[in-house]
Amino acid sequence: MIDLRDNVGRYVSMTYRHTISYMARKMEALQIGAGQYPYLFTLYLEDGQSQQSLTDRMLVDKAATVRSINKLEEAGYVERRPDCIDKRSYRIFLTEKGRTVRPQLEAIVQEVQEILLDNMSTEEKIILKRLMQQIARNIVKAVR
Repeated sequence: MIDLRDNVGRYVSMTYRHTISYMARKMEALQIGAGQYPYLFTLYLEDGQSQQSLTDRMLVDKAATVRSINKLEEAGYVERRPDCIDKRSYRIFLTEKGRTVRPQLEAIVQEVQEILLDNMSTEEKIILKRLMQQIARNIVKAVR
């Protein structure tokens, strides 16, 4: 019988919930939700992506992308522009405000990383990252 108090899924879930809660508190003053900042980071890497591209890269459904982009647009961090080639599609671009907030977001993410990895050796951090990548690949593969 599986011990529901001591299994990988429980620890992943607990870590996720508490990480999101912590980040939400830290980003509240910026009017950015914990589920929205990854879209900004994706745009920092490549600005002007289509909503579909963001959906694919984030491994979420279209509705989640639309909700997040709507909130980021309302807060002034991004803007939608019609795609020049496909008029039914939109491209998402960072605004000046969206670009300016990057150092603050990076500092919050760095702080959370330090909390999560506190008291771990360099070797443990490398192993943990490799194991978490494998866990993520396993579940993504199972869902698809």
